[in-house]
Amino acid sequence: MSKVDILTSFSAETFISKYWQKKPVVLKSFIPNFEDPLTAEELAGLACEEFSESRLITESDADHWELKHGPFLESDFTSLPDKNWTLLVQAVDQFVDGVADLKNHFDFIPSWRIDDVMISFAAENGGVGPHFDHYDVFLLQGSGKRRWRISELCGSDELVRSDTELSILKDFSAVDDLLLSAGDVLYIPPRIGHWGTAETEGLCYSIGFRAPSHAEMLEGFSDFLSAGLESETRYQDNTSIPFSKGAEIDPSQLDEAYSELQKVFADRSKFDAWFGCLVSQAKYPELVFEPDSVYDKIKLQGLCDTGQYLYRNSCSRFAFRRLQNSSELAIFVDGNMAILSIDCLPQILMLCEQPVLTNSDIKAMMQDQSMVDLLCQLLNQGSLQTDESE
Repeated sequence: MSKVDILTSFSAETFISKYWQKKPVVLKSFIPNFEDPLTAEELAGLACEEFSESRLITESDADHWELKHGPFLESDFTSLPDKNWTLLVQAVDQFVDGVADLKNHFDFIPSWRIDDVMISFAAENGGVGPHFDHYDVFLLQGSGKRRWRISELCGSDELVRSDTELSILKDFSAVDDLLLSAGDVLYIPPRIGHWGTAETEGLCYSIGFRAPSHAEMLEGFSDFLSAGLESETRYQDNTSIPFSKGAEIDPSQLDEAYSELQKVFADRSKFDAWFGCLVSQAKYPELVFEPDSVYDKIKLQGLCDTGQYLYRNSCSRFAFRRLQNSSELAIFVDGNMAILSIDCLPQILMLCEQPVLTNSDIKAMMQDQSMVDLLCQLLNQGSLQTDESE
């Protein structure tokens, strides 16, 4: 009997309360009649491009995997055996619209939580070995069939082998064995061991979620706060209490230093602003580049007059939040923030949720000067693009 639940019907509320970040689950036929949005040959073509992040993993013999990083040459693929290898390409959603559309099936999780859609093509018996991730992932099976073995919660990175570049687990004891077909989804929470092996050649889509570590968050927020502090603001002694003698650090001095730092970290509005900028940072910021000429209201009006559309850069990230106890909201795009009236919420929702702004959408937004300023800002930082830049 399977230890992992297999659901034939889906409820977002049940999934969030019972499974999300708690335990694995199979969502059977989650996307009925699923068809791959790209071919294995097209995936291999992406792996040959300089801008893509790709890996090729071969299993030369039992319990031994070899890793090569792209970009690859066509000859790298023609020389491969018929079995025991896997090609992985990161962030294919940023380059193929049909792959980006897959994220819409997982809209019960906030869009800013999604990192990317990685695609793997595995030849028969291909896989990347037993491993675990520090983030949530949905494994959507495309063409072919893939067998997944699931283990218990893994303790720490010390369980990873040191004789390979891959994060292969030293010991793997499966508690369940699952076979996925096209349209099936396997959800894996953080730190749950899993091992996929292709029964037949085919594609698998990994919808991974962002999970910055506490260390990364502390470092990032500290850097953000430090940039706004004056260098003249320094530690000061508490002179209301007599100093201790010699090399002793008096408790009152510790209290004073700690209190001063607490005041720096205590401004919640600064944390909220920084966090929005953090989660909206592009995965590949080098692919979000400024246009050749600067946009202003006149040039934006020219786009309207010629019937043009605006397109969200597929590499950009959009998020927003309503400011507490305020009539304003903040929109975060590619690590930048803008504050607008709450009256702009319908337009902000449109920007965050629609990949394309029609000509009528743009004209409606241009009735508000703050939206004009925002559209120009997003065009000038490369987060929005025109017909010419598509």
